[in-house]
Amino acid sequence: MKNTKKTCLKGILLLLGTIAFYFVVRRVCTSLYTMMVVNIALIYTLIAYSVSVMLGMGGELSFAGITFMGGGAFLVANLTTSRLGLQLPPIAAFLLTIPFFAIIGFVVGLILLRLKSTFFTFSTIALVQMSYTIYNNYKPLFGGPDGIAGIPTTTLFGLKMMDYYDWFPWLLGFAVLIGLFINRIRTTPMGRSLASCRDNETAARVLGVNVYMTKVLAFTIAAVLSAMAGGLYALQTKFVSADMFTYASSTKYIIMAMIGGVQSTIGAFIGALIVQVLPQLLKSFEGYLQLFWGVSIVLLMVFMPEGIAGIFRATVRRMKNKKKKTAVEGGVPDGGK
Repeated sequence: MKNTKKTCLKGILLLLGTIAFYFVVRRVCTSLYTMMVVNIALIYTLIAYSVSVMLGMGGELSFAGITFMGGGAFLVANLTTSRLGLQLPPIAAFLLTIPFFAIIGFVVGLILLRLKSTFFTFSTIALVQMSYTIYNNYKPLFGGPDGIAGIPTTTLFGLKMMDYYDWFPWLLGFAVLIGLFINRIRTTPMGRSLASCRDNETAARVLGVNVYMTKVLAFTIAAVLSAMAGGLYALQTKFVSADMFTYASSTKYIIMAMIGGVQSTIGAFIGALIVQVLPQLLKSFEGYLQLFWGVSIVLLMVFMPEGIAGIFRATVRRMKNKKKKTAVEGGVPDGGK
């Protein structure tokens, strides 16, 4: 009963927080440009979630999210513009990214996760460099340096997504739903298996966990999340080009997850908003942004390795401990009578 009440309370707080966020953003974002920035942050949230799955749950640092994001974007662009001789409705093309990149992600994961630790990380960097070269040079599928334009306007439940304001509530709702899905994974046997692999692979094997396949499944989930982000990006901007999917871009999504907290779903959401929105507020210091992010990561690793979410959890923990300590010091005389 106590757990049910706690779950209901969390659900109510999440709903109220989402509604409050919606109205605050609608009031603050008075131009299409600012609304676009927030929408792209919500799309990037999906890639931050993918980093949380691989690094936060599984302990494996992967830069491959940008490769799958590009793949999802170009798949949607090709399928909606009849470049391949087939034209699908935008939503159908987007939904197709899920099974397609589940298969691709699974196969790539089987190959790359044969490597361990830093060797795996470097292999994902190599994958990003190779995918960018292909996206930028193979015109029949990816349009070369010119990219692919002319993606049609998306219609959802009879409503046309004409501008960024139309997209905002759908992107917000989708980001929250996917966040709930990721949070649910943390409490499933797979999530616990991933955590055991992260903490101690030897102990995980002793407990009967198939470390290799568990990480492959996590890589597959991360690939699908990134591909969906790419598909949404293509549908909203109606244009895709290779320069969006570089190694430099991939590091940004790692920073998002680390600032928010790689082991926290809400942390990944907050980190994506901060990293995407903050540069718009600091445009006069644009030349120093990379320095700023670099210093921020160093400070994070030293003073708050669990990110913003870690600070919040530590604060709540201290408050609970203080409350318990006060109760003990106060004492309950006569055996509680």
